[in-house]
Amino acid sequence: MFTEDKINAIDSEKNTTLTNVAEVSIDDSIPEVDSEGERSAIRKIDRNLIIVFAALYMMSFLDRSNIGNANLTGFSTDLGLMGNEYGAAVSLVYATYVIFEPIWAVSLKIIGPRNVLTGTTICWSALTIGTAFAKNFGHLAAIRVLLGALEAGVIPCINVYLTMTYQRHEYMTRITIVFIASALSGAFGGLLAYGLSQLTAGGLHGWQWMYIVEGLISFCLAPVAWWQIPNSIAEARWLNEREKAAMKVRLERNRHIYDPDEKFSHRAILASVKDPRVYVHAVTHFGIDCTLYSLTTFMPTLVAGLGFTSTVTAQLLTVPVYIIAGLSFAICGTMSDRKKIRSPFLVFALSMCLIGYIILAVAPQVGVRYAGVFIAAIGLYTSTAIHNMWVADNMAGHYKRAFSIGFVCLVGNSSGACIGFIFTAQTKPRYLPGLHFDIGMTLMAMVGVILQSLYCRYLNKKKREAIAAGAPNDPSMGDKNPHYIFFL
Repeated sequence: MFTEDKINAIDSEKNTTLTNVAEVSIDDSIPEVDSEGERSAIRKIDRNLIIVFAALYMMSFLDRSNIGNANLTGFSTDLGLMGNEYGAAVSLVYATYVIFEPIWAVSLKIIGPRNVLTGTTICWSALTIGTAFAKNFGHLAAIRVLLGALEAGVIPCINVYLTMTYQRHEYMTRITIVFIASALSGAFGGLLAYGLSQLTAGGLHGWQWMYIVEGLISFCLAPVAWWQIPNSIAEARWLNEREKAAMKVRLERNRHIYDPDEKFSHRAILASVKDPRVYVHAVTHFGIDCTLYSLTTFMPTLVAGLGFTSTVTAQLLTVPVYIIAGLSFAICGTMSDRKKIRSPFLVFALSMCLIGYIILAVAPQVGVRYAGVFIAAIGLYTSTAIHNMWVADNMAGHYKRAFSIGFVCLVGNSSGACIGFIFTAQTKPRYLPGLHFDIGMTLMAMVGVILQSLYCRYLNKKKREAIAAGAPNDPSMGDKNPHYIFFL
């Protein structure tokens, strides 16, 4: 039998252990892929699809988190925000965001990726523009609630679409590009906020122009998404006939990972609900996302709290932090795919976050604390993106995988709703209670990653024992198939 990946396994009699490289047997009756056509198709998919996904995620993330930059330019004053209303506005977006994530993830295949991603992009772009014309907290709250419901589909749908198109050891390289776009959104947002904060044309303030310009940029992505995103990758208009034929064979050979003919079943959702691994992933992701949303939303204010009183200086000093975050993730994400392993890179990333937060919490020197922001940023995108795709790696059956991804994102992103009430206006400028909370959450996430890795190692051992005993390869069993080996 041909295998997806070679297994570097040596007999236990030689006192060595099986590696973590996953394999699934493929039916010999399926023809070989036209390798040249496949390579050409994958290059085109990367160019035409991943770049669009990256742009969508960059702008959705920017539109959601740029409230941090807006707050440095008279936003709270103009809207008359009192007490912790700003923190509440930060959190409100996640009230609906987390609820709709699993809904969009499961609906992607039913409604069609092109329809979902184009339609939601039009709506959240309009809401971003509308934020510029909010007059009070009530207006802002309503916009943020709707924004959360519509932006909720972006990253879960992108993750699910990747599993419908690529093989497991190809996920991270692609999602790396998408999440680097998120890092760029932070840098771009800081530069844009710096430029537009000086603008007062048309009777509008700088923060209003920031929302209008960002919303218009996002709106321009909607026709691009409609034109570029196919409902099935083998039907992409930008592939030639040879490439389409190669992708159809590739999809057939990858049927054990994604079956395009699988129909929605409540049994698949129930399988996810009953799987204990999903809950460990969910709790772990909550801890991971606490770091993500703390830094991305409150970084401008945190940097200002270091002693850089100028708004412009605080905004510009966030730019190199995001550049470091993007570079570190590019390296870790690519290496994770090459090594076909996830947990060591997650532990490394979370360790960097932990060290950075400890420095921010205890160091009195401004320069040292600014260095702490950089260190925490090393793990900022690495941890959340690799963990997202680890869930996708190890769940089989399309709808079980889609619901699991959505549910884990739901729990993880609910941290965004908490952050606004932990990093409160009353704890400025150092936000020590919030930093202490994030230290605890990061430690919890590290424990979750280690437990998940050990459990998957145990399950892989059982699967290989079953294979040795002659267990058949039955893709209909999903991830319970003995031949479906988990990534560690």
